[in-house]
Amino acid sequence: MSILRDPKTRRGVSLVAGSAALALALVGCSGGGGNEEPAPERDLGTPVAGQIKEGALDGVTLTFAGSGGVFQDGQTEALWNPFAEASGAKFNQDAFDAGKLKAMVDSGNVSWDIVNTTQFDTARGCGTLYEKYDYSQIDTSKIPEGTITDECMVPQILYGLVVVYNTDKFGDNPPTSAADFFDTEKFPGKRTVSQSTYVDPQTVEFALTAQGKDVKKLKPEDIEGAFDMYRDLGNDVIGWTTGAQAQQQLEAGEAVMGLVWSGRGYGAANAGAPVAPMWDQWMIMVDSNGIPKGVKDKQAAFAAVNYSIGAEQQAKMTELTSYGGVNVDAKPQMDELLTEWMTTEHLDTGIAPNVDFWVENYDALSAAWAGWATGN
Repeated sequence: MSILRDPKTRRGVSLVAGSAALALALVGCSGGGGNEEPAPERDLGTPVAGQIKEGALDGVTLTFAGSGGVFQDGQTEALWNPFAEASGAKFNQDAFDAGKLKAMVDSGNVSWDIVNTTQFDTARGCGTLYEKYDYSQIDTSKIPEGTITDECMVPQILYGLVVVYNTDKFGDNPPTSAADFFDTEKFPGKRTVSQSTYVDPQTVEFALTAQGKDVKKLKPEDIEGAFDMYRDLGNDVIGWTTGAQAQQQLEAGEAVMGLVWSGRGYGAANAGAPVAPMWDQWMIMVDSNGIPKGVKDKQAAFAAVNYSIGAEQQAKMTELTSYGGVNVDAKPQMDELLTEWMTTEHLDTGIAPNVDFWVENYDALSAAWAGWATGN
């Protein structure tokens, strides 16, 4: 839900081929190079989220690759800098790129230790691009139920794909279902929907929900029907290709309704736009803490992730970024507006994605998405 979130830095399901030469040029901050001594096994005790033995990782250097902007700045301040101070480790920051990750893994020269990516990405690359977690080293007792969706992830944030509507237009008669988004007679005006390069399964699931389908019981032949729903909107649908564009369209009134990331809706509201979220049938989105395959010090990476999901750390991260935390005991200080837009306040009405289906049917999804994004 970062106000400055952009799909060019949204990790994405699609793994674009990167330059191996570029990856080889990256001098490893933690694990780069093949001649380093194996990382030592340390006695870190029973893991407790948000805690690390003082000085336990003296001399260790870790690198986090994130999505930049307000979000990564907030993570650095709330999570990684305090972890470095407590553990004795040095913590570097870098920009995540899926192609660069693949090049690193393929070359065996991995210089990132933790990356910010999507749950679809870790599920698709589990065991090949990402290490499996040893959950005995992670305290998952306070993580929201159902948010660990594969063996290669620990959830990092909770946000959402939500309908954001103009309250000047529909304040007295707001939309209350996914189907309402497609009802241009009852709710006239233009809608904005993602046509970015990020292949988004949950945009598809939203349309199928509007058809009355259960996302847990999808079939491959359902995919094209979802895009037909958007195409059938005709001149009443416009596309957004970046989160910033989606927010601008809402602020300028170019669209009276948008299917956008919750943080972009919040950003528009925070800028004074007359918009509100629809919490009926919204799509729950989860980002992963992924550990790149071949990382040289998994124990140190696990310890950092375990620290980052503490209640205090997650509360501060939410306050700094507007993203929903992944510790049920986190109690961020939020004003009335942020509370209205906070996904963790509305999990009971959200729809979790069918991750396994999209892993199995990614090629069909990618082909259909390419047609939609290019207007074909």
